[in-house]
Parts: sequence; structure tokens; C-alpha cells
Amino acid sequence: MESTESHCDPNWLDLEATPHAVGAGRDVGAVRQALAVLRVISAAREPIPLAAIARSAGVSPSTTLNILRTLVNEGIVLFHASAKSYQLGLGLLELAGPLLIRSDVELAEPLLQQIASRHSATATIWMVRPGGRLLLAARLVPDSVIRIEFRVASRLPPYAGATGAMVAAARGASTADIEAGVGQVRWAHVPTPDQFLSQVDQARQRGYAVDEGYLIPGVTSVAAVAKGAGDDPRLVLSAHVFQSQLSGQELDRLGEELRELGAHVGSAVYRRRPR
Repeated sequence: MESTESHCDPNWLDLEATPHAVGAGRDVGAVRQALAVLRVISAAREPIPLAAIARSAGVSPSTTLNILRTLVNEGIVLFHASAKSYQLGLGLLELAGPLLIRSDVELAEPLLQQIASRHSATATIWMVRPGGRLLLAARLVPDSVIRIEFRVASRLPPYAGATGAMVAAARGASTADIEAGVGQVRWAHVPTPDQFLSQVDQARQRGYAVDEGYLIPGVTSVAAVAKGAGDDPRLVLSAHVFQSQLSGQELDRLGEELRELGAHVGSAVYRRRPR
């Protein structure tokens, strides 16, 4: 399934040489306040009054009123005059329309590509199928001559490598279930049950899992999950680098970025509230 290859495509976009808007200049305070107001309205199950919006958003009532007036005029927010309260309007749905027709995998790809590029890693997105098997839905590669390659639509058993340790941790799988699953995996270097259980425990504590050459020889893999409404893992977001390519501190940072992205995807795509 996995192999390394030498490949250079002159048509690739050089991400490092492309100017980015993110990180340049300063954030616009008015935009931040407007987004804070929208998030408060979005989180409310019922139409919400001005005072409650201002308090929850941390924005002054006068500024909140001006923001709401503009959003109402643009159709982004609806105003209920009888109750003097606000809720999201169809104008926001029009803006979000292009996102609604994209799959959850497509929505996760741009941010995962940024992580892959920062760490010169190959990134993968695995769908957790019924029964727990993992299906490779997407792979994102760094702009490197030598890289780790995966075949899209590859499959993995439930408890294989970093992806499996993360799924086991997210599901709260029993020791017996994990030990049985480990025996169904084709390992490059077979871990003992205790070694794999230790990976699962670390994944549960840190929110990301690490496999250092057990599943793929010479490759360190890091994985985190995006959970659905029932707290079940829906996607596994992974990054793969050559062993010794990153220091221990750099691997931790990679894991933290994947964990944060998994929480963001879970909240934004599967409507889970961050904890």
C-alpha cells in the first residue's frame, strides 16, 4: 500500500513561494466583532435579544446594535420586531451554499494541506466505515522530490498504526477488542499488545496518536480524529514523515495541529461543540 517515490512535477504550486494573506497585516476588529455576534446567534436555539448577544459576544451594546442593523439589512440576520430578538437568516445560507455541496473530506483538505506543507509531510484523510475499517479518501503531498506515497481507496483494519490507536482511544475500545484487532494487522514490526495499548493510552491523553515505524517501515505517522454528533470518530486525519525527519518536539507540534484540526472539523462539519 505505502511506498516512497521520487517525483517532481514542475506544475505544482510552490506553496512556500506564494504570498499568503494570512499572517500579513492585522486583523480587522469590526470583522472580529461581527463574527463574534454571528457565533452567539448561531449557538442560540431560539431568537436571542440584543442584550444577551452583546453580553455573550463581549461587544458593547451600541456596537452590537450597529452590527446587527447591518446584518439585518444584508439578509444575514432576521429581526423579530415583536420580541425584539434576532436569529440567522437565509442570506447566510446563500453564502454557505457552495460549502454545503462539498463533502466532509473536501472541507478538511485545505487546512490539512497547510499542515502537510509546514511539516513536509504526506497527509491522509481516512473515513471510518461501518465495522471500523478505514478507507483512504484523500492524500495530500508536500512539495518535495522524495515523499511518502499512498494509494487512494486503500483500506486498513480498525486498529492499525497511529490511525488505529486513535480510533481505539476515541471509541474507548476494550483491551480484549484491541488485542484481537492488533492480530489482524500486517505490521512491518509487530508491536506487543502492551506496546500498542500504551499507544492507545497516550492517544487518549494527548488527543493524537504516534506510530514510529511499526506499521510502515521507516515512517513515523501521527493521527487525530474528527468526531460526529454521537462522539464516534468519523474521519482520521494523519500525517506521515520519514523517521528522524522531525524531532520529538516537532512531532508533538504536528500532533497538536492535527488534534486542533480534528476538533475544528468535528465542530464545523458534524456540528459538535468544542469541549
